[in-house]
Amino acid sequence: MAPGANCYTPCAAPDTACVRLPELLRTSALRLALWQALLFLVTAGVLAGIVGWQVHVFGRDQLRAAIRADTQRLLEEHDEPDNGGLRDEIAERLRAGGIEHTLMALLDGAGQPVLSNLPASVALHGLAPGWHAVDMPRSYDPDDGDDASAELWLQRLPDGRMLVVGRDRSSLIQLDETLAGAFAIASAVALLLALFGGLLLGRSYLRRVRVVGTRAQRIMDGDLSVRIPARAQGGDEFDLLARQLNAMLARIQTLMESMRQVSNDIAHDLRTPLTHLRQRLETAARASDADALRAALAQAQHDVDQVLSTFSAMLAIARIEARERRAGFAIVDFSTLLEVLAADYAPVAEERGQRLRTQIAPGLMVAGDRRLLQQLFANLIENAMTHSPAHTEITLSLAAEGAQGFLATVADRGPGIPAAEREAVFKRFYRLDQSRATPGSGLGLALVQAIAELHGFRASIADHAPGTRVLLRGARAAPVRSGDLA
Repeated sequence: MAPGANCYTPCAAPDTACVRLPELLRTSALRLALWQALLFLVTAGVLAGIVGWQVHVFGRDQLRAAIRADTQRLLEEHDEPDNGGLRDEIAERLRAGGIEHTLMALLDGAGQPVLSNLPASVALHGLAPGWHAVDMPRSYDPDDGDDASAELWLQRLPDGRMLVVGRDRSSLIQLDETLAGAFAIASAVALLLALFGGLLLGRSYLRRVRVVGTRAQRIMDGDLSVRIPARAQGGDEFDLLARQLNAMLARIQTLMESMRQVSNDIAHDLRTPLTHLRQRLETAARASDADALRAALAQAQHDVDQVLSTFSAMLAIARIEARERRAGFAIVDFSTLLEVLAADYAPVAEERGQRLRTQIAPGLMVAGDRRLLQQLFANLIENAMTHSPAHTEITLSLAAEGAQGFLATVADRGPGIPAAEREAVFKRFYRLDQSRATPGSGLGLALVQAIAELHGFRASIADHAPGTRVLLRGARAAPVRSGDLA
C-alpha cells in the first residue's frame, strides 16, 4: 500500500504523523466522546420521559377540563332534567354539529344508548361513572391511524340515566408524537455531533501522541538533545506532560554527558597513578636487594591506595546522587555538629601553623544525614587547610538567614579561585592549575556538591580577597526535643 493510503489527514512534516481512519476509530478520545454521547442520550432520555409525561398529563388534564366544561353547560341548562329535556338538548347539538371532535351520548337506565354520536363499535354498556379512554375505529378519523382513541366522562343522572360526554384524543396523541419526534431528532443530531467531535478530538490527540512517539524514537536512536514540543506557559495536559518529560530528558542528558565526562576523566586521571604503579612494579622486578624491593613495593602500594581512594570517592558520589541516603534523613542539630567538627580539626590546624576560628549561631536545626553533613564540612575544612599557607586563619561560620534559612561558610586565605572557574570546580576530577602539584583526585568539591544537592542545599564560591569562601545555603528545620535528634 502506498504511503498515506487510507489516511484521515495527509502526512506533512516528519513530526506530523499520518493519522489513519482505523487507528482513529480506536483512539481513547473517540471512545470517551461516544461514552459521553451515550451518557447524554440516557440522561436526555430520562429527562424527555419526565418532561413528556408531565406534558402528557397537562394535555390530558386540559382535555378533561374541556369535557367537564361541556358537561357542566349541559347540566346547567337543565337543572331539573326531565325525561325529554336533556335528550332534546343533546339531539339539537348533535344536529347542529356541536364542537368539533366532541362526543355525546345519553344512555337509559339499562345502559342502552338513547342518543349518541359515538361509533357503534364503542361499547358503553357496563362502564362505570368516571373517566374512560376508549379506542375508536380507524374510520372515525383516518388521520389518527391505529392510534385513534377518545376520552369519555360518564356521569349518572338522578333519574338513573347516564350522560356521556367526551372528545377524541388526537391532539394529545399528536403532542406526544411531536415530543417523541423532537427527542429522536435531537438524539440523532447529538450522536452525530459527538461522533464528529470525537473524530476531531481523536485526530488531534493521535497526532500529538504520534509526535511524542516520533521524538521518542529519535531519542532512542541516540539523539538526547531532542525535546517534545510544548507551550512554555499554560496549555493542556499534553503540554504539562511534555514539559515534565523535557525536564526528565534534560536531566538524563546531563547525567549522560556527565557520565561520558567522568569516563574521559577516569581514563585521563588514572593514567598517571597506573603508569607510576607499572614503573614501581618494574623497579621491584629489577631490584637486586630486599631493601630496594620493599621500597618499590611500598611505593606501588601507595599508588594502589590512591586509585582505590579515587574509586571510593566516585562510588560515594554515585550513591549520593542516586538518593540512596534520603531514607535516613532526620533532624540534625547543625550548630552542635559544626562545633564538634571544629573542635576535632582545631588541633590539626595548629600543627600546620594555622588557626581555625568559628562563628556558629546556636540552636540551628536541619533535616538530613548526620554523617554526610560531617563529611561535607570535613572536606571543606581539609580543602581550606590544604590550600592555605601557614600563619593564616580559616573561618567556619553558621548563621540564620531570613525567616527559614541558614548560611554556612568555610573561608580561607589561600590563592583563591578565579571567577571563571568557580562553577567548574564542583565537577568531578576538575583541578586548578595551581593545585595539580598537591595531592588529591579532584573529587572533594564534587562530593560536597552531591551531598548539598541531596539535602536541597545550594553550594557556591565567593572571593575572600585573598582566599576563597565556600557558601552553603539551605532551609532550617523546626526545633525538636533532644531525644528526637539524629
